[in-house]
Amino acid sequence: MPAFQPTAAQFRAFRDDPHDGPVAQVNLLKFRVKAEYRPEDPEFGEAISGRDAYMRYCEAFTRAMEDVGGLTLLVGDTERYFIGGGDWDGVLINHFPNRHAFIATLNHKEYKSMSRHRDAGLLAQDLIVTRPTWLNGEKQWPDTMSTER
Repeated sequence: MPAFQPTAAQFRAFRDDPHDGPVAQVNLLKFRVKAEYRPEDPEFGEAISGRDAYMRYCEAFTRAMEDVGGLTLLVGDTERYFIGGGDWDGVLINHFPNRHAFIATLNHKEYKSMSRHRDAGLLAQDLIVTRPTWLNGEKQWPDTMSTER
């Protein structure tokens, strides 16, 4: 079932995983029709879509993750389902050199400020953490093939 934030158990499992190599995160995104900023946000009352508010978050998050070696690989609008089906509006794929770099991005000095755009624009998401087996056309280390989690 789609959610908005990880549970405490999900965050601990991610943080405490012994894999110290690269991780890529596949985000399936569902946007609000209209952004819902809080009264204390400077954008309160602004008439923009949830998607546009979330794109503000993506731009700021991408800059913050670059400080720790992260990279946004893709932000895309859902065009259609070729196999299967669902109700997602967009996809975001980020790559980090390791899980600690992702956590460092969440602790970035600007994260609280940027996250208001995420909160205003995002209705729900699924975030899938992956250990790349192939990255940029190259096979990664054999330990990424492990099924142990």
